[in-house]
Amino acid sequence: MAPHRVLISAHRCGFTELGEVGGVEDPLAGIAHSAAVGADYCEFDVRRCTDGTFVIAHDPDVGGDPIRKLDWPTVHARAPQVLPLEQLLAALAATSMGAHVDVKFETSGSARKIGESWEADLLAALADALPADRIVMTTGRRNATRAMRAWAVERRSGLLVGMSIGSSIRGLPWTEAVRRLWGEVFPHRRFADSHADAVAAHYALAIIRLSRWTRKIGVPLLVWTVDSPRLQRKLLHDRRIWMITTNHPARAVTLRDRAR
Repeated sequence: MAPHRVLISAHRCGFTELGEVGGVEDPLAGIAHSAAVGADYCEFDVRRCTDGTFVIAHDPDVGGDPIRKLDWPTVHARAPQVLPLEQLLAALAATSMGAHVDVKFETSGSARKIGESWEADLLAALADALPADRIVMTTGRRNATRAMRAWAVERRSGLLVGMSIGSSIRGLPWTEAVRRLWGEVFPHRRFADSHADAVAAHYALAIIRLSRWTRKIGVPLLVWTVDSPRLQRKLLHDRRIWMITTNHPARAVTLRDRAR
């Protein structure tokens, strides 16, 4: 039997491993670093401005206002480090890495009523830049997951759409926290309703139960965010895991490949 090779996705394009310079994140430097150390994918968050521009931003706000309520010129003026999607994709396409895209929006109710699909616009932009087998989408938003899967099925695209599991229960009333946690540990109905064809799970949930469940139902499992050396050693050699996301891709690549 061939050795199992868990793929490695560099969280926030891998720039967190380099460290922020002056408090400003540079995804392009992260892409160059991640490609140099041998990561398989770069993970980044995509948000949508009011004028339809897709931008790369881990934080939801700039200058005290949500990006989703600002147009692109305003976002760019307030935060020049925030990149438009096409600029990041051009840099990524020049490498052999894939795009692990965490979608931080879904089509609004008013747009959906008139037949628009922000998710379809995003996927079209990605498909213009990268082959389908280098695109992995993740989101915790059910409507976004369903819209992306519908787009992929209609176009017979091989890109993967993963349902994210592991939302925070901090600050919730205990009854709501218990209900949500139960749904995270036993997400069968939610997964079926999402139409997703992959699962992206917090490492604790993957270890407790979800790695066994996803293997049983035969879907890829992406585990986030795996940073400690102990967890990396454990999960990088688990045949039930398809990919991990980490802030330390260089170390993860070394730990994975050293044992091969």
